[in-house]
Amino acid sequence: MDETDPNYTKIMDYIARNPAAVLGTVDDEGPHGAVVYVIPASHGTICFVTKSGTKKYQNLTAHPKVSLTFFNERESTTLQASGHAYVADDSNGLKDLVMDKVTKAHAMVADWLPPVTKVQSGEYAVIGIELDTARLADYGSIDINGPVFTELKAH
Repeated sequence: MDETDPNYTKIMDYIARNPAAVLGTVDDEGPHGAVVYVIPASHGTICFVTKSGTKKYQNLTAHPKVSLTFFNERESTTLQASGHAYVADDSNGLKDLVMDKVTKAHAMVADWLPPVTKVQSGEYAVIGIELDTARLADYGSIDINGPVFTELKAH
């Protein structure tokens, strides 16, 4: 994805302002949805933290094609995205970057901890998702021509 594209900036800014998303994964029995809190990284990649013993971790390592749905009720906007998930390791520095950002973000809100901190299933794992597509719909500024869409596709 072209980071100089204004659509890229608009979509990544939207994700930064609306970090809660429903992550769609699949296993042999069918689809599974889970709420995750993501942060934008770079080069069309977003990240979240989970535990290695969760169903979402098992699903995305077996079937890395995932979907994400974001929603802002006040703005009447949605973002639908798809991409390929991978477990970040220390070789590219992504794991350290994400854990640092997550720690700083949660330190600012002392009375709230993300759900992943309450899960006892496995070790922390940073998941990167390289976005293939993203479609931001702005229904708040709808007119007779319909909603305004901002789209991105990987080349």
